[in-house]
Amino acid sequence: MHRRTMLAAGLASAVTLAGAADASAATTTYTVTDLGTLGYISSSGGGLNDAGVASGVSSLGTTVPVTPCPPRYGKPQHCVEHPQHAFSYGNGVMTDLGTLGGNNSSATALNATGTVVGSADTAAGASHAFVDRSGVMTDLGTLDGATAGSTALAVNDAGQVVGYSTAPGGTGDVAFLDSDGTMTDLGTIDGGTASVANGINDAGVVIGNSDTAASDEIGFVYQNGTITAVGTLGGPNSSVNAINDNGVVTGSSQDAADVSHPFVYANGKMTSLGTYNIDTTPQAINDNGVIVGTTYGVDASGDPFTHAFIYQSGTFQDLTTLIPAGSGWQLTDAVAININGQILVDATNTTTGQNHALRLNPSS
Repeated sequence: MHRRTMLAAGLASAVTLAGAADASAATTTYTVTDLGTLGYISSSGGGLNDAGVASGVSSLGTTVPVTPCPPRYGKPQHCVEHPQHAFSYGNGVMTDLGTLGGNNSSATALNATGTVVGSADTAAGASHAFVDRSGVMTDLGTLDGATAGSTALAVNDAGQVVGYSTAPGGTGDVAFLDSDGTMTDLGTIDGGTASVANGINDAGVVIGNSDTAASDEIGFVYQNGTITAVGTLGGPNSSVNAINDNGVVTGSSQDAADVSHPFVYANGKMTSLGTYNIDTTPQAINDNGVIVGTTYGVDASGDPFTHAFIYQSGTFQDLTTLIPAGSGWQLTDAVAININGQILVDATNTTTGQNHALRLNPSS
């Protein structure tokens, strides 16, 4: 899954679509664990493994100078910012993973052993994909030299990492697969110039998105050296975000009327999950076929909203309605779900206005 627990098995295996074994969880409610911050006011989630260990990014309580720092009204200014650092969270403790020598970093995923991936600033000012094992951060480099950029978005239990990097020659960003320290360019679809790999499962099946020669975006599956477009629901675009250990892929696509639908894709077939609000984007799928993500709509007062959702048993639910009333949290984005049904979300505290990563724990 994109920025999530990577699960096993290939697309060739038989699959069960969304709403499988524990579909009775449609009435599940959740307790809330606030992951906190690394010292300042914000954190957001990246990945969640089956042990409930999470990764993400948080602001620090310390500050660093911002350069350049232009004068204001002809007077010098005190320009500083709070750095953002990648973290891992387990046993109630948030751990700062540091950087590659620069000011900022961000963790996007982790696997069953707690290996964390993401991107971090280098001392030279570039941002590079990293892998962190047992608190040791390693620079994965790029496809185009040390001054180029790269970002890791997913890791499987074998330690294979996917993401995107500046392409050789600096022509754009392309999807990569890193195995044992060797980064491979996965290419694009139909003459496109840019691509990104969002997920990989334990069988090494990679999913992501590519532009085309017609400047459309199409989701893809990469397996055994071959990149295959997943197609659309009749419109020009589709986007693939996550894959589970049964090889079931989820994302969103336009239909012929340009209406966006969340979908599942398995055994070469794309199936619409219907529509929910104006736009709905699946972000993660667990091994039971339960999907979480983000939905955008307009409330009864005409005000726009962005909410976290869960999809199971053929039903979409707003996750905020499933946590204790009066919690003070508005859940804006669900980014990961593990096999035990724990969900990693981003949320806004309606009293303080702070944004924190939360872990939702099934309570019934």
